[in-house]
Amino acid sequence: MDLGSIQEADGTVFHTFRFVNTSSRTIKFGRIAPSCRCLNTIFSQDSFESGESGEIIIGFNPAGMTGKVYRYVDIYEYEKALLVRLSLTADVIPEAQRQDEAFSYRITDHVYATADKLNMGYVPIGGKATGRISVINTSSETVALHICQPEKSYHADFDCPSSLAPGQKASIEISFSIPETSESYGIKKDIVEIWVDRARNSYRLSTSFIGIDHFGKAVHEKPEVMISPSLVALKRNMITRRFEGSFMILNRGNANLHIRSVDTETPANINIGKGDVIPPGQKKKIKAGSLTDQFSVFLITDDPVRPVREIRFQHNH
Repeated sequence: MDLGSIQEADGTVFHTFRFVNTSSRTIKFGRIAPSCRCLNTIFSQDSFESGESGEIIIGFNPAGMTGKVYRYVDIYEYEKALLVRLSLTADVIPEAQRQDEAFSYRITDHVYATADKLNMGYVPIGGKATGRISVINTSSETVALHICQPEKSYHADFDCPSSLAPGQKASIEISFSIPETSESYGIKKDIVEIWVDRARNSYRLSTSFIGIDHFGKAVHEKPEVMISPSLVALKRNMITRRFEGSFMILNRGNANLHIRSVDTETPANINIGKGDVIPPGQKKKIKAGSLTDQFSVFLITDDPVRPVREIRFQHNH
């Protein structure tokens, strides 16, 4: 469900999903697995007889978010597999901040930025990843600005003023050109530096984007990813001392599912990788292990509806 443009200042937004139990048996809801703590789920009742209708209300709290966001809730049947995934998208308009709150990242004693991280979202390979931040000069002197890319992972173009007058605010736009190669798939990160008066400083702007396929017109044959569960309970292997867990990936589509990239935020072993193919109607058990008791695995595929899937692993002490 697309909530459209919403104001962060307005607080939690609710949407009601209505449904009918079209099966021939009673359905009872069990475990709820939201993708974010910003989501709250309310049921009109816990179980529904055949033919009975009901409502599921999802509350979304946009606090601290800005721009396009995607969130979902996985709802499981009692002691059974995933029943349904309910998703929400929204364009969050951030709450107005005081100047000292908005420009809270120090570049120098008198130059500040609105962020030190820039997430550019999903970007089709062969295209451009573009993002913006703002800077301000709080001094009484004009300062010179220079953008530097220490490690040139991708060609970058910068739209940045060469100088900032006293009290002036300015926007800096950063665009990365993404080659149309297999190496461009997945989570990509880079560092950008902003030099003031030709001097390097400690400020580092961390940029990131996720390279995906360029999906054109709708096609009749396409893969469709189904993950169960999306929140995996980890168990400790007393021999290896690693935390281990597993999930199932099913291709419910009518075309081969291609794994474009498998990324993790922390070191982890996983038995699926870039270039693997899952035929239509086939499923595969995926095992993952790590020395940390909480981590995520990101699968980037050629599923045109959901090209990026996050599977979270957690050990309950």
